[in-house]
Amino acid sequence: MGLPSSLAQPWHDGERILQRKQGTVHTSDEMGPHIYHKVIPSSYRDMVGPQPQFMASFFDPETKALWASVIFAAPGFADCETSEGTHIKVKAALDPRDGAAVDGLVRPGIWVGAVSIDFMTRRRNRFNGVIEKVDKNGHFLIKITQAFGNCPKYITRRQIQRMGQNLEFSASAEAEVSSSIGAKASSVICRADMMYFGTGSEHGADMNIRGGSPGFVRVLNEKLICWPDYMGNGFYMSLGNVQLQKLGSLVFVDWDDHGHGVQVLGSVRTVERSEIDAASELAEVVAQEPQALRLVVLEVETVRFIPRYSPHLYQTVELSPYNPRPATAGAPEFLAVLQWVKEESKDVKTFEFQLAPLPRPGSLELKPGQHVRLALPALKAEKESLPERTWTVTSTPGWFADHGRFQISVKHKPGGLASSFLHELNPKDAEHARLHFLGFAGEFGPQLDASGQLRRRAPTNVVFLTAGIGSTPAVAAMKAMAETTPWPLTLSIFHSVRQLNEAAFLEFFISAVRILTDLGITTRMVLSLTGPDAARESKEFNAWLQAAGHAGLRAEAGRLSIEALKDLSTLQKDETEGFLCGPSSFEAAASEIWTAAGFHARALHTESFAY
Repeated sequence: MGLPSSLAQPWHDGERILQRKQGTVHTSDEMGPHIYHKVIPSSYRDMVGPQPQFMASFFDPETKALWASVIFAAPGFADCETSEGTHIKVKAALDPRDGAAVDGLVRPGIWVGAVSIDFMTRRRNRFNGVIEKVDKNGHFLIKITQAFGNCPKYITRRQIQRMGQNLEFSASAEAEVSSSIGAKASSVICRADMMYFGTGSEHGADMNIRGGSPGFVRVLNEKLICWPDYMGNGFYMSLGNVQLQKLGSLVFVDWDDHGHGVQVLGSVRTVERSEIDAASELAEVVAQEPQALRLVVLEVETVRFIPRYSPHLYQTVELSPYNPRPATAGAPEFLAVLQWVKEESKDVKTFEFQLAPLPRPGSLELKPGQHVRLALPALKAEKESLPERTWTVTSTPGWFADHGRFQISVKHKPGGLASSFLHELNPKDAEHARLHFLGFAGEFGPQLDASGQLRRRAPTNVVFLTAGIGSTPAVAAMKAMAETTPWPLTLSIFHSVRQLNEAAFLEFFISAVRILTDLGITTRMVLSLTGPDAARESKEFNAWLQAAGHAGLRAEAGRLSIEALKDLSTLQKDETEGFLCGPSSFEAAASEIWTAAGFHARALHTESFAY
């Protein structure tokens, strides 16, 4: 009996079927090599041991027998550190009433898919491998063939209320086995906010979670279960196995009440939204699940209801913010959940947000140069409406389409309510920084026409006149140009700041000028320094640029002037469009300089400046 072949190639045929349907082939190929490991990385090992539960699927590649299971014991029973990540030693036994134990699947040569979750932090890591050894107590050793991390989406936060012992209640009552879903099993399934989904194919076993608001798994009748497939990483490891080997196993746990468990075994199929007949019983389900990419249907073969399956009792702390929420008057359809913060200059930071729940691909569109409108509930005063702000989106439409994420870059304005709130967030606060997403809008930038539609042909020459945080539309435009056409022939950026440490995005501009020039766009940038030490700073900066071999960018001392626009003297005036964004005083001066340089006033588009 050989090892799983899942490492022989990045993706197998079953995964490719769904990656092609969902359009995630490119991102899967791009990300896959970076997340898969042949041993457990040291950064994953610290969270496996402290968990009081370990979820695993057991798959026999010869008989195709499969069960999804959970093992419960005191923290420390699952150990991967002593082997330096090559093995996981499980020093606890599977409940003898569990389907995998009954069918004798805990033995050498059985393939295992496992997931370890820290419920409170929502950390999740997955491990695939094969059982090497089993001792007389039923403890076993897993040889790792794949280890990889997963995002925290759809995981309910829980804490332990009562810590039990391994097999504490295993002799208290027998499992109730049936070929259909009875009332007891249905009660556990229909109240679940998480379940564990085990699959297997000739490429190996897999185990992962599925989560949502209570009731996301529907019992359609005593033989049929279905659940929505929400947006994830787009790899389709679980559902990819289902395309090749129809058998799947689910395990549900009544975490917070009695610890009862339900294991379900059956034939699994995926049903795309476009394949659902309006008259079928699935039509009502998909109508209630606008965020679902598709539905997954399991036709029941065996159900095991296991009383007191978990010796531990838990308490729900918080449902995942990524769970689709029922429509409620006044509630936002999406939250914007902060992911990370990057410092761009002494007073500018970039914030990346992810929408929760993740929108169904294609249901929301971000266009290059648009802004996002956000409400900040943390700043709401009593009896007042939610404060709202708009910021230019500085990440690409492709990043949002693939991942449901977007970035804004915010300058800290002393005394500014919203900018101060964002800039003062620390990593601990970030978990609670959930803004209300109110949509994308706007049509500022060379890729969009006046009606907000994507242009088929870009302006021949594009000029940005910006100051301070007004550089964000230029950042957005350059990122969009690097991602897709249409392209201008030339791109010129004139950006003004007082001093060099106030110039955000310098590293980005240096690399973007090179990338766009390599694409055939003649790109140049002039950084105007207006502070008292501008002459020295510009001289030193230019010397550094020259020594580093960075062409196409230079610094000048002094404010934007007609002389500074001499670079544009060779451009055809009627084939040139300008885009102006900065403080009101800068806008007024830049508009005069633009027209004095011989360009048409109507060819200068202005974006209102705001913090």
